[in-house]
Amino acid sequence: MSVSIVMPVYNEEEIIEKVVRQHYTEIIVKIDGSEFIVVDDGSTDSTPKILARLVQELPRLKIIRLEKNSGHGTALRLGFIQARNPFIFQIDSDGQFGAEDFWKLYRLKEDSDIISGCRTPRHDPWHRQMISLMAMLIDAVIFGIVIKDINSPFKLIKAGVLKDTINDVPAKPFATSMLIVISAKHKGYRFTEIPVAHFSRITGKSNLINISYLCKGCLLSFRDIMLLKKRLLCKRPAERKSNAAGISVKP
Repeated sequence: MSVSIVMPVYNEEEIIEKVVRQHYTEIIVKIDGSEFIVVDDGSTDSTPKILARLVQELPRLKIIRLEKNSGHGTALRLGFIQARNPFIFQIDSDGQFGAEDFWKLYRLKEDSDIISGCRTPRHDPWHRQMISLMAMLIDAVIFGIVIKDINSPFKLIKAGVLKDTINDVPAKPFATSMLIVISAKHKGYRFTEIPVAHFSRITGKSNLINISYLCKGCLLSFRDIMLLKKRLLCKRPAERKSNAAGISVKP
């Protein structure tokens, strides 16, 4: 049951080597046939040089380099498309998760189609949490689906589910991960949400806390959800999976 790790990165020179090595040692080395895909979203610091050095040392590490910064959602979507293994593990590059929590998701891989780590408690600035809350509320109103941490960047997804949903995601999305979950739930795939540890960001720069950023994030989330709704409604109703079990929350 090999895994493709997909990790977008942008200007994380202070921590990217540590994060890559942690996940490579904890996951890639332990699962035969696995691959590690890092999508460098046009970094302008030393991140590309660090990744170039690491790829010479770590044989199952692959680097995709975008010349221009295109946004987290676009970089993640590209990484998803390049993944080739039965399971895809999404993780961010800022060191806010522990690589060892991957196994909490992996052990549930036979019982669910998407296993998502719910940040418990979540250590992010209030404006990021507000965007996630607004996205959750918009999703609940439009699709009737309520997920506590809908845009968590810590997910294990079956390749078949990703193949069936990735084309529902716009070419330049704001929140790829969220849209994959909505599409999958709409099509009847099984979704499980479990608590994982989340840590405060100690390196790099987060987006400025201001009203314009907050409004932009909410508007882009609303745009993407409406575009997804249009795509899904234009298609023939998806055949419900016979073993769909809805949302479950593990203690």
